[in-house]
Amino acid sequence: MFEKDKKFFPKTTDPQCQLKWNWSSLWLNDGSTSSCHRCKKVPIDPDNFDQFHNLPHKIKEREIMLSGKWPTLENGGSGHCTYCKDVEDAGGTSDRINMLKIPNQAPPELEKDPTATSVTPRILEIFINDTCNMKCTYCGVNDSSQWKSEIRKYGAMTDADGVELKNFSPSNPKMHKSNSHRLFFEKTKDWLLKHGHELARLHLLGGETFYQSELDEILEVLEKTKNQNLELNIVSNLMIKEDRFKDVIERIERLCKDRRIGRFDLTASIDGWGPEAEYARTGLKCDHFEKLFAHAVDQKWITLHTNLVMTSLTVRSTAGLLRKVKQYRKTNKKISIRTSGVTGAPYLHPAVFGNKFWQKDLANTVSEWPQDDAEDTAQMNYFKGIINGIKNTDLNPTMLKTFKHFLDQLDQRRNTNWRKIYPYLDI
Repeated sequence: MFEKDKKFFPKTTDPQCQLKWNWSSLWLNDGSTSSCHRCKKVPIDPDNFDQFHNLPHKIKEREIMLSGKWPTLENGGSGHCTYCKDVEDAGGTSDRINMLKIPNQAPPELEKDPTATSVTPRILEIFINDTCNMKCTYCGVNDSSQWKSEIRKYGAMTDADGVELKNFSPSNPKMHKSNSHRLFFEKTKDWLLKHGHELARLHLLGGETFYQSELDEILEVLEKTKNQNLELNIVSNLMIKEDRFKDVIERIERLCKDRRIGRFDLTASIDGWGPEAEYARTGLKCDHFEKLFAHAVDQKWITLHTNLVMTSLTVRSTAGLLRKVKQYRKTNKKISIRTSGVTGAPYLHPAVFGNKFWQKDLANTVSEWPQDDAEDTAQMNYFKGIINGIKNTDLNPTMLKTFKHFLDQLDQRRNTNWRKIYPYLDI
C-alpha cells in the first residue's frame, strides 16, 4: 500500500471507471495499448512512447465518462465498455465496480484536480509476447504461439457455416510477429527505469510468461530500481519446468528481501479441475499444475491467486477447483479466487445453452464458493453477475451448432473426443 490511510478513486460521475485513469495494458507484439484488457486497443507512437497512457483516444473516453455517460459508439466512444455495462444492467458486479473498491491506486494528479484527464498510470500490464506452450480453447492466434503453429498446419477454424473465425484465421494480422516488437520492449524497459517508482502494480503476461526470456530482462530492470510499494504480478499457467519455476521464484524473493519491490503476486490461470479443465486448456496436466501450485502455497511470502475463465467447457468442473483452493487455504490463507466470463468466443459462453441448462451446476458452484473474507464475497457476487446474464437467455441453436462444429474441428486436429468428456453437452 502507498499510504496507511486508504484513499479511494475520487469518482465525480457515473459511470466513471478507475481503470480508464490508472491502468494501461501494452501489447508489445503489435505496439498497441488500452486502458483495460476488455477495451479497444490503439497504436502506440514509437516516437512518443512515454505518452502511451495519455493518447487522444484514452483522454476522450475519460472525458465521456466525466460527462456522465458510457463511452458507447452513440456517445462518441469505442463501444468496448459494453462488457461491464451489460453486467451492471443485469444487476451484477462488474470489473468497473470492483475496481472502484480498491484504494490507493488513483493517479496523483487527481488529488489536485479530480477531473484531470492527462494522468500518470499506476498499473501497467505488459503482454510481453505470445510464446506459449498451451492452446486454450478460448485463446487463439492473438496470444498463443502454439495456436499459430496449429493454424499454419491445418488452416483456419470456422463457424458452422464455414466462415473463418477471426481469432483462428491465417489472415489474422497477429499471425505475423511485428518487426517492432524488440523496439517496443526496449522502450518499455526504459520507461520502467524512469517511471517504475510511480507504479502501484506491474502485471506481466504472455503467452506463458515463465517461458519468455524477456521476463529475465524485466527482472534485471527491477533489480536496478527500487519501489518498496510496487506489487509485481506474474500470470502463469504453471505448465513449466519445475527448475525454471523455482529459479524465478527465488530471484523474485530476493527482490522482496532487498526491498526492490514490496510484494509478489502469482496468478495461476486454471479454469476448473480434472479432465474437463484439461480439455478446455490443451496442454494442462492437473498433476503437474498441482506440484508447482503446492510449492507456491508453501512460500508464505507470495500472494497467490487463481484466475478462472468460465466457459461451457468448465462450468461443471469449477466446483472441483474451488474445493482444491479451500484445501490449500488450510496451509496458506493468502489464496484468492478471481473469475470472469469468456469474451471473444461467444459460442463457448454458457449462455448458448440457455437459462435452464446450468441451474444445478451454477447453484453447486455458488454453494462451494468460499466466504472467508470480503474478496471472496466480491468475487462470488461477480460470478453471480455472470449467472444473472445467463438467466436472461434462451437456447441459441445457431451458436450451439458452431460450438459443436468448433470442438469437432479440435478433435480432428488433436486426436481428442469432446463428446466422451462432455456427454451432457451433446444436446
